[in-house]
Amino acid sequence: MTSRLARGFFHRDLSVLDTEKLLQEKNIPGSFLVRPSRSKTDAYVLSVRLANDEITHIRIQRTNEGFELGQKQECFSTLYDMIDHYRRNAGELIDKNNQVIELTTPILAKMPTFEKYYHGAISHLQVMSILNKCEQNGTFLVRDSETTPGDYVICVKSSDNIANIKIKYSNGRWFLDGKGRQEQIDHFRSLDDLIHFYLKHNILVGMNGVAFRLVQPCTSNWFYARDIHQRCEYLSKLTSSQRGQKTGFTLEFELLNQQTESQSLAYHKKHGEKQENRIRNRFKNILPYDETRIILKNYPITDYMNGNHVRTHYEGIGREYIATQGPLPATVNDFWHMVQQELVKCIVMITREVEGLKNKCARYWPDLHTTKQYGTITVENKNETNYGPPQIWHKTSRASRALPSSSQQLLKDDDCCFRLRKLRITTGDRRTWDIFHWQYLAWGDHDSPLTSNQRDNDQLGILLEFFERIAQINSIGMNMDMSPMIVHCSAGIGRSGATIAIDTIFNKIRTNGLDIEIDIPNLVKQIRSQRSDATIGVKRNTLFDELGQKFTDEEYDQLCFDYGLELNDIEPLPDSNGNDVEYKIEIPANRYDILYLKRLSRALKIFL
Repeated sequence: MTSRLARGFFHRDLSVLDTEKLLQEKNIPGSFLVRPSRSKTDAYVLSVRLANDEITHIRIQRTNEGFELGQKQECFSTLYDMIDHYRRNAGELIDKNNQVIELTTPILAKMPTFEKYYHGAISHLQVMSILNKCEQNGTFLVRDSETTPGDYVICVKSSDNIANIKIKYSNGRWFLDGKGRQEQIDHFRSLDDLIHFYLKHNILVGMNGVAFRLVQPCTSNWFYARDIHQRCEYLSKLTSSQRGQKTGFTLEFELLNQQTESQSLAYHKKHGEKQENRIRNRFKNILPYDETRIILKNYPITDYMNGNHVRTHYEGIGREYIATQGPLPATVNDFWHMVQQELVKCIVMITREVEGLKNKCARYWPDLHTTKQYGTITVENKNETNYGPPQIWHKTSRASRALPSSSQQLLKDDDCCFRLRKLRITTGDRRTWDIFHWQYLAWGDHDSPLTSNQRDNDQLGILLEFFERIAQINSIGMNMDMSPMIVHCSAGIGRSGATIAIDTIFNKIRTNGLDIEIDIPNLVKQIRSQRSDATIGVKRNTLFDELGQKFTDEEYDQLCFDYGLELNDIEPLPDSNGNDVEYKIEIPANRYDILYLKRLSRALKIFL
């Protein structure tokens, strides 16, 4: 058994009454947990909710050979192996009344810490795999003990091996299992207190007398969805770094960028760089990966589209997306050919046509109750429905400069927060089907959907409603061959990548509930491996080298255009003479924060 989720059933401190209350509240036949026996040492109790709503308790005895039920049933080397065996072999677990017990859903225990050094209930082989990838000796992590449920193990990388030092828990206190050595004298109120003490002030001594120094943690990014509020609180705290104090969000985001920057070198963008395809790119440096790019077939004009297939997987449940740029006037027909080719039934547009005097996306659909021809494809706009209250913009807000359009024709985009269009497509060979076209209007480029509008509480509910309505109409399931969902903003990376990530997380919660693992950095890596720069916006590392010199207005505007930047994203800083010659670009992590559903955690139950 390798899944942390499958191993999270052991509860260190739980009475019989609390156990039965917890199992009754979950109301899931076959749900179970394991706890220490309070009447017998070296014994544990497996508590299971039966199909008739009764709760049965089965004693597990620990012996020199391992763990056994004591009813002439098999002995197992670890408690995890035992539970895994009976979950996989339904019908073998029998209680004293000869009743077959089925184990379906583990009731997860509370996390001992939200610090990222804690990796949960992983195996020794997994520890070896993780720490062997770390270069520095003294890198460490903490895991659950496999041999003694309720205890923990500090695993430290050394020059020739990986040392394992056990942490004991007893009577609300934590201490190292020093077998009579000085370490056992130091008791701590929490696992965090113990780790931070030895990280800063002392040297660990292993069972063989070898000393180890904790240098840095090997971080883990997973958490249970139910703990998302606590996770956000932890990541919001300021942490000292080489460049001053930063939040956990910022540090995690920066590390993610470093990792994915090297990852991107493994992919190619040769097709987007071809001379004949350059006019089809909204920004010259935002190009699709060749490995996952959309290839237009049976289309005499071109086979090129600035878009990529993106697929996310969670234990067999997945949805395929197409992340693409907002169509240019010259690529609208290409876009509709892609829709026809991929049999698309849902399009999610996270931009306005115009934002802050900037063209973000060409209109590629007809007006309400009209029909328009796009190459060989006919599109009819059958219906439009507005959702959310009118948007109120404040002169002092950054969003007021970035979002509203000066065009009277487009000011109607302020009369709601998102819009659903029902479009009917008819192909050249007379095939026809309906497409749901969702347009979110309250999420500006380089912004977060929760800071675009001053009424954050309203925006929270509206954002949740947006994803919920998409899920209701375009449900997800086990069918991996279902038609892909097109997601686009302007460049097809920032807002598009964040939307794909949020939709993926919400779908996992809808399908499995809150007792599931979420690992946002790995999800972002997965998305970025298929669509260049998804979720972070435009790469700006080379731009920093160019700033600091003077530009003419034309050069300045062209520079911004080349790098996909809004003019108001670059703030001039006066030099010693008061002249604006240096520029500072802020790259906010709010697109990344929103993936943690910051401020959304209180509303997660909407999706259950």
